[in-house]
Amino acid sequence: MTCLRCKHNTAYKFGTYGKRKVQRYRCHSCKATFANTPVKTPGGHYIDIDRASKVLAMMLEGTSIRAISRLTDIDKNTIMSLLGSAGGRAQALFNSRVRAIPAKFVQADEVWGFCHTKESRLRKDDPEEWGHSYLWVALDAETKMVLTYHIGKRSAEDAYQFISGLADRVHGYFQLTTDGYGAYLKPIEDLLWSRTDYAQLVKVFQTPTNAGPDWYGTGTILKQVPTEVHGMPDPRKISTSFVERWNLSLRMHLRRFTRLTNAHSKKLENHKAAIALYVAWYNFCRVHASLRVTPAMEAGLTDHVWSIAELLGAA
Repeated sequence: MTCLRCKHNTAYKFGTYGKRKVQRYRCHSCKATFANTPVKTPGGHYIDIDRASKVLAMMLEGTSIRAISRLTDIDKNTIMSLLGSAGGRAQALFNSRVRAIPAKFVQADEVWGFCHTKESRLRKDDPEEWGHSYLWVALDAETKMVLTYHIGKRSAEDAYQFISGLADRVHGYFQLTTDGYGAYLKPIEDLLWSRTDYAQLVKVFQTPTNAGPDWYGTGTILKQVPTEVHGMPDPRKISTSFVERWNLSLRMHLRRFTRLTNAHSKKLENHKAAIALYVAWYNFCRVHASLRVTPAMEAGLTDHVWSIAELLGAA
């Protein structure tokens, strides 16, 4: 072993230190002691980048936290800590790269989720963090890129924040299609009225005849009513099909969005971190089946498919 001080090849093993059993060395020539300091992944975790990438890849493919812990022999708390730091970096990447996107046809929708913990751990000073949660998503119908997203309730205030983010991230004039939720109208009128042809796609459901206290699911769609609200939207492009298909992908890839299980988020901060990581991974790392490139490549934001390691190192 070469000594870090005198550069002589006379160092020998001199025990270990710490709970990770880091190897220590001592030099015969200058009597200096030194150690191979473990390389930390972004976020300060003592886990190599390859294992961190594998953990996050499993999480993004629908594996639960405890299952990942069993399969990789990594503590559950370490995985959650890695999720938090990776989610923060993913959010920073999204904020810095997804700006002024020239989109032509944008579809928006909301995805229901759940965030709750045991009553004994409930923070009574902030009850709004718990219970029903909604992910608001805007998708470019051509590049399939997530243009903006917002996590909150299904309320007029959250609709305003969501549309405000969309107005900041999309450049130029575009056609926007949403569902029939009335809270969209005010913020679109205030922030996007001069920049959009706006339409709503209203779905009329039929409640099944066997509906009762034990029944679960949505009713059968009787019809879809395209409604031109503002401007001159192209009737052929009044659709929310792509963003609804994205919603299905989200539920298949993120375990915490699986219905009728106990895999839901227990902390809002973890919920937000998982969504931020998924959105960045979807935009930059996941090759879209029909496009055969990532949405970020289709939008011209990058020229290659990113790895999760590259995603962790970017900001």
